[in-house]
Amino acid sequence: MNKNLKKMIAIILAVNLVGTIAPSVSLSLLTTKAYAADKITNLTVEDSDGDNMSLYSESDCTDKHRVDSDDVQSGKTYYTRKTSADEVKIDADGVDSDNIRVFEETSSDTEGKEIGDDIDLSSGTNIITVRVYNGDPGTVKYSDNSYVNEYKIRIKYSGSNDDDDDEDSDNVYLQTITLSSGDIDFKQRTYTYDVNVPEDCNKITIRARPDCDSGKYDDYKVKINGVKVDKDDKFKDDVSLSKGKNVIDIKVEDDDNERVYTLNITRGKDNSNNNSKSSEQAEVKTNQWVQVNGKWQYKDSTGNSVKNTWVQNYFVQADGNMATGWLNNNGKWYYLGDDGARKTGWQLVNGNWYYLDSQGTMQVGWIRDINNGKYYYLNNDGSMAYNTTIGEYKLGSDGAWYNR
Repeated sequence: MNKNLKKMIAIILAVNLVGTIAPSVSLSLLTTKAYAADKITNLTVEDSDGDNMSLYSESDCTDKHRVDSDDVQSGKTYYTRKTSADEVKIDADGVDSDNIRVFEETSSDTEGKEIGDDIDLSSGTNIITVRVYNGDPGTVKYSDNSYVNEYKIRIKYSGSNDDDDDEDSDNVYLQTITLSSGDIDFKQRTYTYDVNVPEDCNKITIRARPDCDSGKYDDYKVKINGVKVDKDDKFKDDVSLSKGKNVIDIKVEDDDNERVYTLNITRGKDNSNNNSKSSEQAEVKTNQWVQVNGKWQYKDSTGNSVKNTWVQNYFVQADGNMATGWLNNNGKWYYLGDDGARKTGWQLVNGNWYYLDSQGTMQVGWIRDINNGKYYYLNNDGSMAYNTTIGEYKLGSDGAWYNR
C-alpha cells in the first residue's frame, strides 16, 4: 500500500512540474520585470514623532501645491514645510523595498540607506534622494547611476519651532576665503564672486574658514564643492577646474543655520574688457544643457555641442539637438518621450503598450511578468498583442495568455 501511494504522489508531482515549466520551455520566454514594478506608487515622509509630512510641488509649500503621496512621479523634486524634527523616515509602496535606497546627502561617496532607516537632518535645507533599482543593489553609493527611477525631497530643518525664514537672522558666516590662484576681495556679506585663473591652472586650492573662535570649530560644518573640510584639513580642499566657467559652492552651517558662498571661476583669459568680443562669446556656457533656436543641446567643457551620443539619460543627435520620441540607435529602439528622457518598463504610446528593459531597449517576442506570473507577446514592432492567438496560445483583451 505504501509503495502504491508513493508511486501516485510521484506521478502527481511529475505532472505538476511539467505543467509549471512547459510555457517557459516551449515558448523560450524572456523573464523580465513589468508594469509599474520599478516605480513608486506611494511615497511618504515621517518625522521623528511618527507624523506624516505633506509633500508639495513648489518650495513655497502652499495648499494649492500639495501633492498626494500616491501621486508622486519619477524625476520630480518635492518639498516639505520647515520642521524641527532632526530625523525622518521614508516609506514607499509599489516597489520591493530591497530594491530601494535612500541617500541623505548628494556627495559622491554617500551610501544609500534602506527604506525605514532613520535619515538624519542637518540644519538648513536637506536634499533626500530616493532611488529605485532593478533588483537589490546591495551597498551602493550616490555616484552609482545604475538606478532606473529617482525621486528627490527637499526638507528644511530649523532646529526649533521658529518659522522665521529671514536670512538676516541666520548668524553664520565665513571669516575668509583664500585661493591658490586668482584674486578675490572677500567680504562676509558678499556671497557671489567672479574669479579668473590662467588657462593652465587645472586645479585650485580653496580655503574657507568659518567666522568663529578656534575653540568652536567643531560647532561648524564647511563643505567646498560638496566635500566636507574641518580644522584638521585647515578648512581647505583641492578642486579640479575644467576649461571655461566653473561654479563652486561653499556651504557653512552651524546647529541652526546655513549660508552658501558661490565662486564663479573662469579658467582661461579674462575677456571682460575686450570689447571686440561679443556678449554671446563672453558668456560661453559649458557642461550644461542650453536651448539653441528652441532646441535643447548639451555643451561640453569647451562650450561645443555634444553629438551622436548619450548624455545622462538623454540622446543628442548628429545635429546636436536632443532627441525625443522613438529613437533607433545601433539597431536598438528606445522611447524617449516628449521630454527626451529614456523610458523603461511598460509605456503606453499612441494607444499601444510597449515594454522597455532597464536600459531602455524595446523588447519583442514573449515576456513574462514576474509580478503576476502572466505571459505577454510583443509584436515585431514592439507593440503588445491582445485579443488574438499566437501559435496555439490565446491572448485576452489585456494581452495576457490565459492557460485554460
